[in-house]
Amino acid sequence: MTYSKDSLKKLSGGGKVRTTYKVPTIKFNGNSGVFTKFPVGDFKNGTDITDVELVIMRMRRVFTSFEKIPEGNLRMFTNEHNDYNDHVTVFEAKTGQRIKAVGAGIIEDLRNEFPQLRINSNLYCLYEGAVHKLVIRGKSRQSLVDKQKELAKEDSEFFEKKLKLIPTQETGQGGNVYYYLKYDVVGDSKLDEVGPHMEEIAAIMDTMDEEYSKSNKRIESEAQALTTGEDEEEDIIPISDVSANTEGSDDDPIKVEDIPF
Repeated sequence: MTYSKDSLKKLSGGGKVRTTYKVPTIKFNGNSGVFTKFPVGDFKNGTDITDVELVIMRMRRVFTSFEKIPEGNLRMFTNEHNDYNDHVTVFEAKTGQRIKAVGAGIIEDLRNEFPQLRINSNLYCLYEGAVHKLVIRGKSRQSLVDKQKELAKEDSEFFEKKLKLIPTQETGQGGNVYYYLKYDVVGDSKLDEVGPHMEEIAAIMDTMDEEYSKSNKRIESEAQALTTGEDEEEDIIPISDVSANTEGSDDDPIKVEDIPF
């Protein structure tokens, strides 16, 4: 048997290891209506793509916010989760500082404390034979919910259908032009191809949720300590572990989308 440093470090208890799931990411630019595909862990060397057709296999929720502050940028975000009843952790990331947990609990309560948080969906999809993550928000997310309701009337699930993503132009109330996504069914998926990927995703997500559930509940019970800044090392993520921007300027050293959850 061959042993690696990482496997023995986990066995030794010398470092806390949290499950991660990193796959190539497809971003949709709401200003230009362009799709860009990024390799795993690389969000600077993307490739623009068109005619995107994929199968949605798993949908996950995450809440985020972004604002400019005198010191740079301030981001807040939760770990991925499945529904509004899940316990989640809220993380804070400021330019030049380490990322830290600032609260935990049910999202309905957390949004009262952090009203700037807005929901996004992370879609784990089968695209060109491999799992990719597609991040959507705003009207693109609402459009997806509408498509899900439409399919439900036919007793159909997303994983049964191949969808084409259609950038759609719209003018806002202030006269600004933007794009959102519509989703057209272009055929049936092959369940024997989709199934193994869905099993792998489900196993990883269940493990991640179990790990975060433990720390989320502990953070909630230690909320008083968090307010005094006495965060434990387990709940602080070095900036070097974070490598993907979701909003704001490209030169911001704090990256959110590739946080390990």
